[in-house]
Amino acid sequence: MVRKGLPNGHSDAPFTPAWRIALLYGAQFLAIGMMMPLLPVWLAARGLEDAAIGQVQAGQSLARVVAQPLIAHVADRTGRIRAVMLASAVLSVLALVWLGMAEETAAIFLGVVVAAFFFSPLVPLAETVAVRAGARLGVAYGRLRLWGSLTFILGALAAGGLLDALPAAMLVWALVATQGLVVLSIAAQPEWDTGDEDDGAPPHEERARRTGWRALLSGTFMLFLLVAGLIQASHALLYGFASLHWQRLGHSGVVIGALVATGVLAEVALFWFSAAVTERLGAVRLMMLAALAGMIRWAGMAFDPPLAVLFALQALHGLTFGAAHLGAIAYIRTRAPARLAATGQALYSAVSMGLFMTAAMWAAGRLYADYAARAWLAMAAMMALALALALVLRRFSPPPSRPRAREVADA
Repeated sequence: MVRKGLPNGHSDAPFTPAWRIALLYGAQFLAIGMMMPLLPVWLAARGLEDAAIGQVQAGQSLARVVAQPLIAHVADRTGRIRAVMLASAVLSVLALVWLGMAEETAAIFLGVVVAAFFFSPLVPLAETVAVRAGARLGVAYGRLRLWGSLTFILGALAAGGLLDALPAAMLVWALVATQGLVVLSIAAQPEWDTGDEDDGAPPHEERARRTGWRALLSGTFMLFLLVAGLIQASHALLYGFASLHWQRLGHSGVVIGALVATGVLAEVALFWFSAAVTERLGAVRLMMLAALAGMIRWAGMAFDPPLAVLFALQALHGLTFGAAHLGAIAYIRTRAPARLAATGQALYSAVSMGLFMTAAMWAAGRLYADYAARAWLAMAAMMALALALALVLRRFSPPPSRPRAREVADA
């Protein structure tokens, strides 16, 4: 996925291929870090009730289901990942400008959905670039991805300050500004080579990965998507209503930002050691660990614990999201066909943050309106189901050979 002729390695100098990928992650996750806490508050300021906010965010998630595999497959077919990403990012910014001027609920719904449609494919496309280019450059995937997590923290902290400093009606323009930075970060990238060349896999594994859509539609891969989808969608209540709930408990915007940042710092720590952790545990065990941690995290949050305990539960985000994501990336890396790498990443993202998140976000709005914090018990139940299914997945997914596992960890 890197431009032909780039050196097989990297330095610490700015604007090398590895740093450009880090910049790409950084801009995207700065925007996401701002979006998550600010959008629900902005929607509430526009007069939407809790259930309606859940419906708007469910529409946002549904847009991901359609957009991510569709746009990623266009990138796979054309080999023009940068051009596809740049067009999507520009259209997302234009949709947010529309959203800022929208008055009616229907227009707000349309603006959120269209912005999500064009923004959501950017992350799985960046994942494809990071996995393939990182392997060729000798950079561990997690050490590229952690720059996204770090800027997510900056975005969350900045969003906390903006919640205290700005009128809620102005928050959408902060989202326009940060997504404008995403456009610039993509424009700074080279055009990556997306050819279906050999990426270093042993011959028998490379042949198995070239079976096309059959590999992505196999029963085992579908079970993997189910496990990953349940784990990630159990975060729906956190993403959709945590900032509102904590605000209603009396916590300041700065404290809310710090709570979000705590979770992401734990995620960064895990990503720093991604190569060793992935090699030692393997893809499915990482997802099992995430599900177990999620049962503890969501059950604890259901009872509005003291602030110190809440910070400790937030630290489990390093496992509930981070371990699950590392496991999913490793699973796709070894089992998705090389020539459909972006499509495989997009299917994972579309199912976990799209299809499952749509249903979970819709339910979260209803559950939170009726049960407030107790709604997190439903999220804990989702994690329990994911753990049970992961045990089945482990039985039918023997780990790759030891040398290949090491390559996957480094990628």
